[in-house]
Amino acid sequence: MNQFELPLQITTVAGLELSLRLLTESDLPMVMELERSAHSHPWKQSSFEDCLKGRQRCWLAECGNRLVGYVVVTHAGGDAELLNIAVSPKCQRKGVGSLLLQHAINCVIGHADMLFLEVRVSNRKAIELYSKEGFFELGNRKNYYPTMNGYEDALLMASQL
Repeated sequence: MNQFELPLQITTVAGLELSLRLLTESDLPMVMELERSAHSHPWKQSSFEDCLKGRQRCWLAECGNRLVGYVVVTHAGGDAELLNIAVSPKCQRKGVGSLLLQHAINCVIGHADMLFLEVRVSNRKAIELYSKEGFFELGNRKNYYPTMNGYEDALLMASQL
């Protein structure tokens, strides 16, 4: 176990005291509840179950006993990918997303040279966060994300580690 697998105590810029720890099987119901509240087209539970047995890692951010966010990242072959990140709607704009993103970056440094991600072109809050954290735009993926009425493009972004 390395330092990024141990529970960590950290405070956001807004003063929220968070505990970061890896996902366990017993966390799946509350993770799915947050996933459904944060995303219009949520991941299936099996995607989170993959974090328990694969190269993917999912870190949870808790405030007290309440799940307020999570981040999923993977790395292989010198690259890393941010697969999912979500913050409870009640805790958005309080530094939780930034803290989770910084934690994911720290966890893949030394394993990858670049961290890639896709984000809905309409998700201005997320794009603003990624840009503030040093991500730059690489291009678009046409019709990447499902919507209620079809598909939406994804913005491909990356950060040099």
